[in-house]
Amino acid sequence: MIDYHAHLSPERTTLDMAARRFMPFPVPLPPGLTNLDFHFEEMDRCGISKRYISVPPIMYGYELPIAEQVAHVAALNDWLLLTVHHSRLRHTAVLPLSEPKEALRELERIARSGIRSVAIGTHVNGKALDEALPDELWSALAESTDFILMHPWQVRGAGVFDGYGLGNAIGNPVETTVAAARLVAAGILKRNPQLNILLSHGGGALPYLLGRINQAWTSSGVDRPAIVPAARQFLYDTVVFSPQQLRHLLDAVGIDRIVMGTDSPFDMSLSDPAGLIVSAGLDLDHFTQEAIPAVPPAAVRGQDANETL
Repeated sequence: MIDYHAHLSPERTTLDMAARRFMPFPVPLPPGLTNLDFHFEEMDRCGISKRYISVPPIMYGYELPIAEQVAHVAALNDWLLLTVHHSRLRHTAVLPLSEPKEALRELERIARSGIRSVAIGTHVNGKALDEALPDELWSALAESTDFILMHPWQVRGAGVFDGYGLGNAIGNPVETTVAAARLVAAGILKRNPQLNILLSHGGGALPYLLGRINQAWTSSGVDRPAIVPAARQFLYDTVVFSPQQLRHLLDAVGIDRIVMGTDSPFDMSLSDPAGLIVSAGLDLDHFTQEAIPAVPPAAVRGQDANETL
């Protein structure tokens, strides 16, 4: 199997970012977050042949002043290139999204190094992705990447989740749901049909709200891209923990839009990804494929907003 969602991080820099308290983060660090051998051992145990490695979202650095952010991101990507150096591993880089021109420069730089995937947050220091990133950057991302891992971070309105451990359980999936729906509504996927945006944690609540979103958008009379075919332009990982949820994801978007992810090495990671896939009745062989699935022709053409869910 190929794991498209796993994390590794430089220990000193991670502790420094955690000390700034930009977002909640476990200290001491999770076992394996700074240990490359942990990943190889886990991959062998779980039957994972290849793993894409990105830094955790606390490292994105969007809160930093521009000059510091640019230097921070470049140092992280250089660290990835130096550290994640094995035939079974691939790099997923980060970008200084607070300044799109600098993000373009870094995207060009990492592309020259052979990196074909990047991780982005669900907002840029509080500003929605559809407002923060210009079309020029989305177009460059579509051209220069095989996929973009969109990972929730810094849950907005986090206070409502306080006290019951709901920030990770509910807040993170809500972040993903809102960000993905806004990208559709803003027409970013429609204008860039080759974008392969991988939604973390099974797409949050998006697959379960397609009918409601479709009803709201079509009844409003406002011209928006159809949510159902647009949802099938996204990719979704398997970090959902329940075979029933994974089966629903299959029914909602199709097997070709689902890739395996673990979110390793955090406590909210899949310890037995193959077991979950088999329990859901999905074809395990699908998750051994080498390439991210191509954007389906139906999503590129667009379909009627009232397509059957």
